[in-house]
Amino acid sequence: MSRGAQPGREGLSETSGDDVPWGRPAVAGIPLPPFRDAAEQAAYVLSLQTFLALLDEGEPAAGTIALMAALAAEVARGNSEAFPQLSPLALGVSLSTFFPAPWTPKTLAAALAPLGAFTPRYGWGSWGWGGDPDYRATPHRGGWAIERHERGSRTHATMPHEGDLVLLWMDMYRNRFPYPIAHRLSASAQTPDALAAAARATRAAHAVNVAKPYLQTWREEREQALLERPGGPEPLR
Repeated sequence: MSRGAQPGREGLSETSGDDVPWGRPAVAGIPLPPFRDAAEQAAYVLSLQTFLALLDEGEPAAGTIALMAALAAEVARGNSEAFPQLSPLALGVSLSTFFPAPWTPKTLAAALAPLGAFTPRYGWGSWGWGGDPDYRATPHRGGWAIERHERGSRTHATMPHEGDLVLLWMDMYRNRFPYPIAHRLSASAQTPDALAAAARATRAAHAVNVAKPYLQTWREEREQALLERPGGPEPLR
C-alpha cells in the first residue's frame, strides 16, 4: 500500500464517517433530470415528498410537512411549464436526505454543475472535483479509488460499491449547516428567544393536528412500509 493510502474511507478525512448511508440501495424507476416532460418531473418530486415523510420518527414534524408543501409547489410549476431540471430546492433536499433516485456519477454531476466551478467533471478516465482540497475518483474493483490532494499532501481511500461515489458527492455538496445550526446569530434575524413563544404556540397547534385520523393513518402506513422484509433490498455495507 502506497504512502498515504488507507484500507477504506478513512483517507477522505472529513467525509469518511458513518453519517452517510454508505452502500444503501437506489430505487429503480424514479426519473432523473433532464426530465422529458412534466409527468417525469412530478414523479421525482412526489417520490421525494414520500421519502421525506418516511424519515420522521413519531409524528410528522411541522417542519417536514412545511417542506413537503414547498415541494408541492414544484409539482404545480412543472405541470404549467417546461422544467427539465431540478429546482435548487428539490436538489438541495435530495442531497441532504441522500434521496435514493438511481443517480449515476454522470447524471448527478450534471445536476450539480449549476452549483459552481468546483463540481465534478470527467476526464482521462476519472472524475475530479473540489478546489482545496481537490479529489479524483478512478474505477477500482467494482467501486472507486479516491485520491485527496491538499497543499501538496496526498491521501488515498477506497470505496467498495459503485454507488458510493454518488453518496460521497451528496455528502460533500449538501448543506450540513443551514442557519441557525452552527452559526453565530445574525443581527438581521430574530433570536430564538424572540421567536420561542410563537414556536410554542405552533407546536401546540401541531400537536392537535397530529392526533387527527389522516395523520394517524399515515403513521400506520409509514410503519408498515418501514418493516424489514426477508429478501428485500438492504444496504450493502
